[in-house]
Amino acid sequence: MKFKAIKLKLKGPLTEIPHADTLFGAMATAVGVLYGKEAIDEFAERFQRGARISSAFPYEGEKLFLPKPLSAEYWLSTLPEEKIKGIPNFKRLKGAKYIPLGEFEKALRLEQFTYGELPFKRVELPKVALDRVTSSSALYFWEEIRFKPNTGIYFLYQGDGETLKGYILPALRYLADTGIGGKGTWGYGLFDIEVEDVEISVPGGEAFVTLSNTLPSEAPLLWRLFRKGGWSPWGRKPKLSFIEEGSIIGNDPGKIETLTVGGKGIYVYGLSFPLPAKLPEGLP
Repeated sequence: MKFKAIKLKLKGPLTEIPHADTLFGAMATAVGVLYGKEAIDEFAERFQRGARISSAFPYEGEKLFLPKPLSAEYWLSTLPEEKIKGIPNFKRLKGAKYIPLGEFEKALRLEQFTYGELPFKRVELPKVALDRVTSSSALYFWEEIRFKPNTGIYFLYQGDGETLKGYILPALRYLADTGIGGKGTWGYGLFDIEVEDVEISVPGGEAFVTLSNTLPSEAPLLWRLFRKGGWSPWGRKPKLSFIEEGSIIGNDPGKIETLTVGGKGIYVYGLSFPLPAKLPEGLP
């Protein structure tokens, strides 16, 4: 399967590696600034018609990382003891969140795979807050994600060229100077853009691993659930239940939820980004 890999070559740290709904929300806001509110509706409609983005994942040079499929994690848990003894660093492999693209392709087929050292680390920094009235100080800690040189994050795009060139890339060029993921005024989330072609070899099958955090419209097969809210320009969004990237689904497109916040309608991206995956024995 062929996709566009849109690399965000970071100029500073991130507060968090953005999920697909965060990428979509940031781009939709930028589209509204550039072209007006009506363009946001057209932007969302293009995804309803078939365009897709994945969540963001780390890269290092030409090496792309992808989330470990939960089908592969389940498969590892069913291996007999004698096979587990032959797998180096089995516990680290089982706990790995991201794996390199070539290993991801093996994991989709339930073949032996390995992990790779990630190009970033989380750092906790002490900060001091001052009371505006009394000037008394209070210590707190701030966590940020720092990346090695020649690394950053990327997301996959699948869809027509008009949506990419007319909406996504202009929105990203706007966000490149304002930041993505929060704290742009602190220098967080600023980036340069690079677009590459990428091909992922997938097995046959009727089960899929989703590469975006998804709002499922039917019961998934293997999943991890998390609740996520956040902020919009008009106030705090209510929390919704997503399944994580790497979850295994059937032929489920997911959905875009429409919410009203502060009297304004907003879109919450929850479409799936499905790639075929082999299912371990014992699963439907």
